[in-house]
Amino acid sequence: MFSLNDGLYVQSLECALKSKLHLQECHFTWSLREKDDFVLCDLLNRLEEQIQLECKEARVTRAYNSLGFVQYLYGNHQEALANLQKSVELAKEHYKDTDEFCIVTFGDLAWLHYHMNEFSKCEEYLRDLERIRRKCSGRFTYTVEVLREKGWTFLKFSNKYSPAAKECFRQALEMNPDDSDLNAGYAIALYRTTKDTPDSSGSPTIKQLERAIELNPDDAVLLLLLAVRMLNNRDDKTFKPALKKVIVALRMSPENPHVIRYTAKFFRQLGNMDIAINLLEDALQATPNSAFIHHQLAMCYKKKKTYLEKKHRMNGNTKFNVKESDEIQQYLDQCIYHLDRAISLKPLFVNAVADLALHYGQLGSFKADRLFEEAFKLAYNEKKHLQSVHFLCGQYQLYNKRSEPLAFQHFMQGLQLKPESELGKLCEDKLKTMMQHRIKWLKSPDDSMACGIQGFIHEVKGEKLKAEEFYERALKNGLHFGEMFTEIRIWLMSFGETEKSVLSLIFDGGSYEVESGRIKTFKGAMNKKIVHLVDIDICNAKRILRWEKLTPGPHAVLLAFTLHDGKFTDQTKEILENLEFLGEKFWNHVVVVCSCSSDAIVAQRSVLEWLLEKCGDKYYICGSAPESTERRELSDRIQMMIRKNNYMHLVLPDISDGDSQSTLDILRRLDLKDYLFTPEIVLQEGQRKYRLQCSHAGWFHCEFTQIGFNMEGEGEVLYSTVLQENDCPVPANYYQAGPVYNIKCVQGVLSQLRLPHCETSTEDACHFMSVIHYSNQIVDILKPQNITSTHVTVSIKGTSRFFISKKENWFTGHWSKMLGQVMLFYLQPAHRLHVFLQPCSVDPREVHLKCPPI
Repeated sequence: MFSLNDGLYVQSLECALKSKLHLQECHFTWSLREKDDFVLCDLLNRLEEQIQLECKEARVTRAYNSLGFVQYLYGNHQEALANLQKSVELAKEHYKDTDEFCIVTFGDLAWLHYHMNEFSKCEEYLRDLERIRRKCSGRFTYTVEVLREKGWTFLKFSNKYSPAAKECFRQALEMNPDDSDLNAGYAIALYRTTKDTPDSSGSPTIKQLERAIELNPDDAVLLLLLAVRMLNNRDDKTFKPALKKVIVALRMSPENPHVIRYTAKFFRQLGNMDIAINLLEDALQATPNSAFIHHQLAMCYKKKKTYLEKKHRMNGNTKFNVKESDEIQQYLDQCIYHLDRAISLKPLFVNAVADLALHYGQLGSFKADRLFEEAFKLAYNEKKHLQSVHFLCGQYQLYNKRSEPLAFQHFMQGLQLKPESELGKLCEDKLKTMMQHRIKWLKSPDDSMACGIQGFIHEVKGEKLKAEEFYERALKNGLHFGEMFTEIRIWLMSFGETEKSVLSLIFDGGSYEVESGRIKTFKGAMNKKIVHLVDIDICNAKRILRWEKLTPGPHAVLLAFTLHDGKFTDQTKEILENLEFLGEKFWNHVVVVCSCSSDAIVAQRSVLEWLLEKCGDKYYICGSAPESTERRELSDRIQMMIRKNNYMHLVLPDISDGDSQSTLDILRRLDLKDYLFTPEIVLQEGQRKYRLQCSHAGWFHCEFTQIGFNMEGEGEVLYSTVLQENDCPVPANYYQAGPVYNIKCVQGVLSQLRLPHCETSTEDACHFMSVIHYSNQIVDILKPQNITSTHVTVSIKGTSRFFISKKENWFTGHWSKMLGQVMLFYLQPAHRLHVFLQPCSVDPREVHLKCPPI
C-alpha cells in the first residue's frame, strides 16, 4: 500500500534529480523555444533529410540527438528514446573508446527518462555524466564537445539562433583552434550572420571560409558559400575564381541537395534564372519537402516575370502580345505554386506568405487581403520581417489596389522600423518616387501631402529641424495630418503597475501585445481607429527613449495616476517637471487620467491644480461609472485633443544623456506606502548580517542592500550578502548576475522578495533573467512575477540562498551592459592601489569589509 512517507520520498527524489538535471548541458536546457523560433514539422523534415545525407558520417550522431529531442516535443517518447539510443550506438562505432562525444546525448537521455518517470535510469545517465566529467577534469575536452554540439544544434534549429551558434564556435575555437569541424561551423555561422560590402577583400567571413576549406578540402558546401560571398565584389577578378569553385564543388558532390541549392543561389545572384531553376528542380527531386527550395524557386520565377515586365516597359509598348502575356502568366502561376508549397511545409514562413499575397493581388484575387492580414499577424507574433511585409503591402496597394494613401502608409511604417536597412531605403525610395509623381501631376512643389511626407522622412532619420520646417509648410498649405497618419500613437506614462488598469479603457474589445522588453507596445482599436500604445515608466522615460527611437512621436500622452493620501506629492511634481525634456509642445499632447476618490482630489489639490494648468485642463477621472461608459468618454477626450492639434504628433527632440535617478531615489519617491528601513547590523560567527524586525504586514525595503521583503505579518528576517559562493550551483546555460543573498525567516512569514538587479536594458532582464533558490542541495529556478528597471520580484516558498541569474544571452546577437561601481582601496605601506569592479547591486560596505583599510 502506498503511504504518505513513500509519496514524500518520491517527491524528494524528483526534486533532487531535477536539480541535477538543470545543471546538465543538453537540448532540454538550451532554451530551444519551439513556439517562437521554429516549426516542428519543418525541422523534422530537415533532420530526416540530414540523416539520409550523412548516414555514413560520424556527425550523423548530432542529427539523431536533435531528432530525439524533436520527437520528445511531439510527445513521442519511445521514438525519442530510440533516436537518442541510436546516437549513442553510432558514437561508439565512430569514436571507438571515447564517450566524450556522448555528453549531450546522456544529458538528453537523463531528462527523457525523468519525464518518463523512470528515475533509476535517469540516475544511471547522471552517473555516466559525472564519470565523464571526472575523466575530463583538467582538460578542455568536456567544454569543447558541449559547445560543438550546441553550435551545430543552433545552426540546424533556426536562423534566429545563428548569432548563438557563432558565439559557441568562437568560444570552442579559442580552446581548440585547429579543429576542422569547429572551423566549418564557425564559417557557416559567420556566413549567416554577416553581410559583406561590395569591397569585401578583407572580410572576416571570407577569411574564415578559406580557413575552413583549408582544413576541410572535401567540403563542397563550404566552397559554394565562399563562391557566393565572393560575388559581392562583382568584378572580373573575383568572378572567375568564384565560378571555378562552383564547378569544383559540383564535381565533388553532384547529387548533394545542399550543393545544388547553393549553386542555384550563385547563378540566381548572377541573374541567370534558367540555370538556377534547373538546379533547384533537381534539388527538389532529392528533398521534395524543402520549404527553402520551394521559396527559392518562387523567387526565380518572380525575377523572370519582373524582368519581362521591365523589358516591355523600357521598349515603350502599351500592351503585351499574346506570347508575352502567356509567358508572364506562366511565371506567375509557377511563383504562386511554389510559394503555396513553401507555406504548407512551413506555415510561419512570413516572407513567403506576404509574397504570395502580393502575387494573388496581381491576379486580382480576394485571397490577397486575407493573406496580407495573416502575414502581418505572423510578423507581429514572430517579431521579425514586419518591415518586409509593409514594403510588399505598399506595392500591393500602389500597383494593384491603386490606393495612394494606403501605399503611403505602408511605406512610411516600413521606413520608420529601420531607416538605415536595405528595406528601409527601398521604402524611402518608393515614398520619394510617389512624391515626385504627385508634384508633377498636381504641378505644385508645395503640395501639402508631399511636404508632410518629406517632413516624416527627415523625422525618422533624426533630422528634427528639417522635419519641423516641412511639417510647418504642410500645415500652412492645408494638410490634414489625419490623412497622412491614419493610425493613432499613444504613450501611457505611469509610475507602476497599479496605474496600468487604464490600459483596459483605451481599446475597444481588448488589444494584443506587439513587443515587450525595454518597453511594451500594444495594438488595438479605439472608436474604430487603429491605436499603437507604448507603455513607459515615467521615472525611466529619458533612459528608455535613449534606448528606443520612438519616431514619429505620439499623438497623445496619457499621464496615469492612482491617487491616495501621501502619493501625489511635491516630489511627484518634480518628476513630472522633468518630462519637459520632451519639448515645449509636450503638454499640448497630454491628457491626465486619474483613478481616485473625491477625498483624495481635495487632499492633493495644489499639485493637481498645477498639473491641470500645465496640460490645459485636459483630464479624466475614472472609477465611478461602468467600464463601457468610461472607455467611450476617455476615447472621446483623447480624440478631441488630437483633432485640436490638427492630428499633428509630438516631434521628439534629440534626447541626450542625463543623470538618471538612483534606485533609492525611486524607492523613496514611488513606494511611499512601503517601508524604507535601516536594518540592524549584527555579527554572527565573524560575519556581518542584517536584521529586519517588523510588527505588521507589508513591503519593507532595506536602505543598505535595496532588497525588498513582503511580510505576511509580524516577524523577523536575518539576511546577509555573499559576493563569492563557489558551492552554490548555477544551472546550465545560466550565469550568476549578482551577489548571493542568504536569507532566513520563519516559514510562511516572508512571501515575496524584491532583489535589485543592475541591468541597463530592461529588455534583457525580461527575456533572460530569473532568480535561483538553493536549499538542501535543491536548485529551484524561480520565474519573476515582475521586473522593473531596478528590481526583480519573485514569490518564495522557503528561505535560504537566493541570487539573480541570467540565461546565456545567446539569441540576441549582443551582450548586455551592466550598471556597475568602481571602488578604490589604497594600501599606504605598499603604495598599492586596489581597484574593485562590482555590479551596482553589491553593497559597498560588503566590499569594504573584505578589503584592507584605506
